[in-house]
Amino acid sequence: MAIIKCKMCGGDMELSADKTFGTCEYCGSVMTLPKISDDQRAAAFNRGNHFRRAGEFDKALAVYERIVAENDTDAEAHWCCALCRFGIEYVEDPATYEYMPTCHRASFDSFLEDVDYLAAVEHSDGITRRQYQKDAAKIAEVQRGILATSQNEEPFDVFICYKETDENGQRTKDSIMAQDIYYQLTEQGRRVFFSRITLEDKAGAEYEPYIFAALNSAKVMIAVGTKPEYFNAVWVKNEWSRFLSLMKKDHSKLLLPCYRDMDPYDLPEALSVLQSYDMSKIGFIQDLIRGVNKVLDAAAPKATLATQTVVQQVVQNSNASVDALVKRGNIALEDGDWKAANELFDRALDFDAECAAAYLGKALVEYRLPNMEQLSKTKSSAAYTPVAQHLQACEEDIEAIEAVVQKNTIHTYLPASKVRNIFSFDFGYDSYVAFWEDTFAKVMEELDSNKKITRARNYADDTLKAKIKQFMDIIHESFQTVIDTEKQNDHENVERLKEEYQMHWNDCINRVLPELHTKAKERQAREIEVQYQKAVESFEKAWDEWTLKSLRHSFLAYGNYKASQEYAEQCYAKLAEIEKEKKKQPIKTQIAILLTRKENLGIFSGAQRKEIDKQIALLEAQLEKM
Repeated sequence: MAIIKCKMCGGDMELSADKTFGTCEYCGSVMTLPKISDDQRAAAFNRGNHFRRAGEFDKALAVYERIVAENDTDAEAHWCCALCRFGIEYVEDPATYEYMPTCHRASFDSFLEDVDYLAAVEHSDGITRRQYQKDAAKIAEVQRGILATSQNEEPFDVFICYKETDENGQRTKDSIMAQDIYYQLTEQGRRVFFSRITLEDKAGAEYEPYIFAALNSAKVMIAVGTKPEYFNAVWVKNEWSRFLSLMKKDHSKLLLPCYRDMDPYDLPEALSVLQSYDMSKIGFIQDLIRGVNKVLDAAAPKATLATQTVVQQVVQNSNASVDALVKRGNIALEDGDWKAANELFDRALDFDAECAAAYLGKALVEYRLPNMEQLSKTKSSAAYTPVAQHLQACEEDIEAIEAVVQKNTIHTYLPASKVRNIFSFDFGYDSYVAFWEDTFAKVMEELDSNKKITRARNYADDTLKAKIKQFMDIIHESFQTVIDTEKQNDHENVERLKEEYQMHWNDCINRVLPELHTKAKERQAREIEVQYQKAVESFEKAWDEWTLKSLRHSFLAYGNYKASQEYAEQCYAKLAEIEKEKKKQPIKTQIAILLTRKENLGIFSGAQRKEIDKQIALLEAQLEKM
């Protein structure tokens, strides 16, 4: 049989060619397994698993992608590709001792929509497919938790990437240089992510949500290093490689490598093509800050001079019509010049206090949106990232499970906890109904309570009123559609989980439990035979009372196993013989004393010698009767 490494703890697992599902005997984790046809394929999976567990996700992904290239229907290889893409590591929970997924490469893309995960599900079936779906649901839950936490973080301008400690656990020179850069940039008024300071109040928390938020919001990353191996350190590379991926989608982002005491040609290949800075050169920090400011200033919104000029002209012209002011205000809205737009709409209201279009324009200024179309988009369901409520389709049949447990438990060899564990089933599913209903209610309450929109409705003519209603209907319909869809999804999830649980129950009863029971019996029989043989060997050599008593107890415990009863009787016989010998010993001692006394009397004490002989004869007669 091939040896495959456990995905969770790294322990050895024996694997047959047709086995795609199993439990690690070291950590107790239930997992899917690859189909192994030869040792070379097993070695490839083990190499990929080694890299993934070490945090070398890119290297691991390359290994699994080669396996997929050889066989595109390999479900486990696709699954491992998905784990690497999202940086999934399994860590033991100190409270439950269960291995739980941890995400080191969070993404806005859902794990449940990943192409490799979907391929793994497509190319698997039965209990293997259900295990993929169950594990994927846990990962998606972790991912949603990261996204929920990251959404509460303020955006960063700059992310400083560096190695904090060396191989001896001491602070690196890179860390000190990175901190100097941090102070220089913060003095410039920039918001900078520097893990040593930014994460110091996050002790005991998962860092990934904060790193993920910073990587996505920062426009500039500064990668600091004094050694090639520091640039390639697992978690350093994890950060800059993720930022490079974000740069491909957002061309306004820029990564700036900064090196010292090393040749720039020794930078990682992906960084060597970028403009880099030598930190040993005079004026380095000024050049770096200028480069950072150039990127950040280019991203900042600027009011157009033309719009500002229009504001001045219109405000000065007291005879301007309300329509002209509203039109100019709408132009300012489209330009994103909120201050000018607000002044124009206020001027229009000075001429007409019931100008519905001006009130509507001021509402758009408040939302920082150019028109009603954008308002309907930002307030429709498409503008929100749903947060799941984890619900249970139903409860386990505890009574039925306990009945099976009582019937099949084998003390030591198949404990109740292990029997109970195979029936474990995740009835949980993610429901978004409550989120969408709550969000819809809040959006409508917000719009209804907005005084500017209310006044626009009250003062609008039929044309504008119809337009406002149209946009409100778009918002309403978008939420109602998604709510109806999610309710249908909930119903389907409940029915699916009930059906899957029945299949899982049948599989446990008809296959998994009989296999465990048979193996436990075989193991019990092997251990009893080994113990029995040891007891027989000990019996052949044992003559002391304590050992014989212990062996007799052991043989009796074996019941009718082989000659256990006969050996128990022989132990009893030997014990009886020892007991008999113990009773004779005092008499033998007396005889020995009398013989010694007789020898000391000499030949002239005939009467005494005869008396001693008489006593000895009586004692010997007593021995014969015993």
